[in-house]
Amino acid sequence: MALPSISTPKVKTVNKDLEAWIRLPALEEGEHYTIEYLHDVLRVNQINYGIDEAQLQKIIDEEIYEQDVLVARGVPAVEGQDGFYEYKVNMNLEKKPKILPDGSVDYWSMYSVQSVQKDQVIAIYHPAVQGTDGTGVSGKPIPAKVAREQGALRGTGFGRSEDFLTYFSLMDGKIDIENDKIRIQPIYEVSGDANLTTGSIDFTGDIVIHGSVESGVTIKATGSITIDGNVEACNLEAGKDIILRSGMVGGNKAHVRTKGNLYAKFIEYTVIQVEGDMEADVLLNCTVACRGSILIQGRTAKIIGGDVSAVKGIRATTIGNEAEMRTAVTVGVSADCISRLNLLKKKMDITKMELDKIEQGLAKFEEMEKERGVSYKEDPRRVALLRTRIQNTATLAGDEGEVKRLERMISDGANATVCVTRDVFPGVSIAIRDQVLNVKNNAKCVEFYHLNGKICTRTAED
Repeated sequence: MALPSISTPKVKTVNKDLEAWIRLPALEEGEHYTIEYLHDVLRVNQINYGIDEAQLQKIIDEEIYEQDVLVARGVPAVEGQDGFYEYKVNMNLEKKPKILPDGSVDYWSMYSVQSVQKDQVIAIYHPAVQGTDGTGVSGKPIPAKVAREQGALRGTGFGRSEDFLTYFSLMDGKIDIENDKIRIQPIYEVSGDANLTTGSIDFTGDIVIHGSVESGVTIKATGSITIDGNVEACNLEAGKDIILRSGMVGGNKAHVRTKGNLYAKFIEYTVIQVEGDMEADVLLNCTVACRGSILIQGRTAKIIGGDVSAVKGIRATTIGNEAEMRTAVTVGVSADCISRLNLLKKKMDITKMELDKIEQGLAKFEEMEKERGVSYKEDPRRVALLRTRIQNTATLAGDEGEVKRLERMISDGANATVCVTRDVFPGVSIAIRDQVLNVKNNAKCVEFYHLNGKICTRTAED
């Protein structure tokens, strides 16, 4: 039957072509819609898939007018999954000690080495799973996102299975990630104590000592050093971090040097050089030179006695003691450092001028060769110029590296402060940029900083 044109039925698609809704205008009494008519309306509006015939019949039977009714559903695309690696070892080692609820510091929570054994599975690759395309109510496909494969793991010290899915260690050692590359390297592990009987240790890699280190022993590692037990008057030298879980009593005979960070429960009577940062509970009568920052934290954290310096700053719970023991604390860089930087820059200018003169001299020899047709390659004067150029170029490269290092230090120490969150006692001296402040009275929660050529104080923030 022909339907009156009271108004046009409205059809809309929503949810990215996954649903179609229809709104029918009311008819005059005695008039009715037909299934064929509704199909025509949907077809005109390009609704060709997922039509709910039962819903269309319901609209007719119950005369559902002037409201939106869902009449078609598409099939959504099923997304796939990108390929991924499931690591079977801990690749995110805890690099900082944990602060326990009672305020003490747990140095046993730190790990510098993740050990693996030969043939141990370190990772399993799960290939990409492609998704399934869907279909919209218009009948058009809804493409699923293409799942991507991951590249093979890069690095050294591990192999993979024939199907390229399982990665395993080729040796007993330690695993780490550096510059997105996995490296498995040997470690030197001592199950007991290191003493004069076992001898000193000099190892290319990481060293882990589960016992103590007794007096007179030297421990050297190009990687990290981790010592679980007590450390006596010995020498420690590491290319990376040093972790002393139980502390060190140096007896004024111990030296610690690291190009990384230093973490220790406590250190007493020891000479310390740290290129990174340093954290400890207690420093007692130590001589410390730290290019990073020093954090003395914990329930009984304090610096007592000695000379302690850090380029980036020092934060401690307590500095000094009630006995007013002399304690020298220095932050930032000294005028000597700035002076050395200026001298190096002047030296570099002179070297560059000398190199320019050498280049001019060598150019003259080339001109003479062309003019006279005679080779001057073996001429002693030319050979001497070449030797000097090599020497000056090497010197210039070394000086440029030192200038960058000094400039970085000066930048790092520009805003260095000494922050004391509890007590600082008389007997303590604070040095910042060659300005020295001798503490005369006990002070609490104070931060020392440099301003307009003098050392000032303000309330320390927790």
